[in-house]
Amino acid sequence: MTTIATGTTSEAAKKTKLKTKKVSIFVKGKKKISITGKKAKHKYTFTSKKKKIAKVSKKGVITGVKAGKTTITVKDTWKQKGKKKTKKLGTINVTVKKKVSVTPKVTPAVTPPVQTPVVTPAQTPVVTPAQTADGGSPTATPTPTNKPTTTPKVTTTPTAAPTATPKAPKAMLTIEKDNINAGKTTTAELSVNKGTVKDVAWKTADEKIATVKKDETDPKKAVITGVAEGETKVIAEATVAVEGMDFTVTVESETVKVAASDALVVNATVESAPTEMTVGDELALVVTVDVGTIESIEWKLDGDAAVMAKVETADVLKAVKAGEVTVTATVTVKQGDKTATDTVQFTVYVMEKYNIHDEVNFWSQYATIVKNDDGTVTYTKLQGDQDWQAGEFGFVVPREMVGKFTKVIIKYKDATLNPPESEKGCGYVIHYDDETQVSWIEGEDHWDDSLRIYGDGEIVLENKDPDRALSTVRIYDGVLNGTMTIESVTFQM
Repeated sequence: MTTIATGTTSEAAKKTKLKTKKVSIFVKGKKKISITGKKAKHKYTFTSKKKKIAKVSKKGVITGVKAGKTTITVKDTWKQKGKKKTKKLGTINVTVKKKVSVTPKVTPAVTPPVQTPVVTPAQTPVVTPAQTADGGSPTATPTPTNKPTTTPKVTTTPTAAPTATPKAPKAMLTIEKDNINAGKTTTAELSVNKGTVKDVAWKTADEKIATVKKDETDPKKAVITGVAEGETKVIAEATVAVEGMDFTVTVESETVKVAASDALVVNATVESAPTEMTVGDELALVVTVDVGTIESIEWKLDGDAAVMAKVETADVLKAVKAGEVTVTATVTVKQGDKTATDTVQFTVYVMEKYNIHDEVNFWSQYATIVKNDDGTVTYTKLQGDQDWQAGEFGFVVPREMVGKFTKVIIKYKDATLNPPESEKGCGYVIHYDDETQVSWIEGEDHWDDSLRIYGDGEIVLENKDPDRALSTVRIYDGVLNGTMTIESVTFQM
């Protein structure tokens, strides 16, 4: 459980409501919880029921960890006449999906081409005089030439402009438990990122190891039964309707392991497994199992962006440099006189964090930028002489980072650019260039008020053109005299 204190000064006039009720994200995806009518001196807490599925930060940012479903409870805590009061604002249903690559099987409708009739020209004779022996009048000898007669009118039916073919959906499989005994069961569930699942054909790669049976009421679900010791995979072939077109999507699960009926079987989870860290971060890794007592945990790191350390009784992951690292934990448990092992693996992206006073080149137009004593930077929007001069700020990327990252994350607090009652959000522009400079160079313009900057949160901007080097970020608009305090700027490789 984590807490956050936010709000405004007029508590009585506002009614605090949980705006976010349902969230669907992919693994490593993020979503900020929205609460309207926050009050001063109130603390808002966010608790995830299953941290191994989705975790939530103290600022209400949900991060997908593992495919599955969970709920997040949001509470409002304050003091009234010296007594602590707590009110439950509500719960959020969270679905986390795993990204998979699929090959859609699509049979498009074919429109036959319009046939244009071929016109055969009529033969018109041309007379060429032939001289007689006595020099008299010539005898006409016809020599044909190709001269068409009237050309018939051809009526054609215009072909309708082709409609855009919708993109194929992506599917994922979630297995409740990867390790089971022969004779025991676990469940599988298929989900798609868009469209409606009409039917699913289920099978296993080896029915001598495990079988699978479709749920009678919901074709997206199935029950897996272990048959004999070994390993296999579950395969689902789904028919998905997207915008009136049917797609066939096939997806394969990770390995399902079946042990002997009397063997000890364990399913381990790293509940605190992160997907992203910043250089300098340290995180204690918490491992849980569904049976037995943990006897040992063996950690293995593939990559040098982080290292493992032992702090008292905790295993701590330390981010040391920008890059990527894959962490593998081999967990051994014991129950009675039996032992069992399970392996858990996850990947962490480590980002570089810059001193924004000295290493990030901020600039502004019709706005002010103030460097604070605590290392933060505060931006205040002003108004220019013309209506379109709405106030903007931005920064250029440190020279050594140009072309080396795909995502920039701006962490902010105490923002008032887009209060709840404001209809207008902020826009942004991402510029590309080979050098770091502030200029109107080619980039992506987002004039759609897509950013809502208020309270505490993060702005995540991704490089949509991986072949170009992102060099400049500009953010504009918001209410007059609105502010935003920037705590950090990080770049994800």
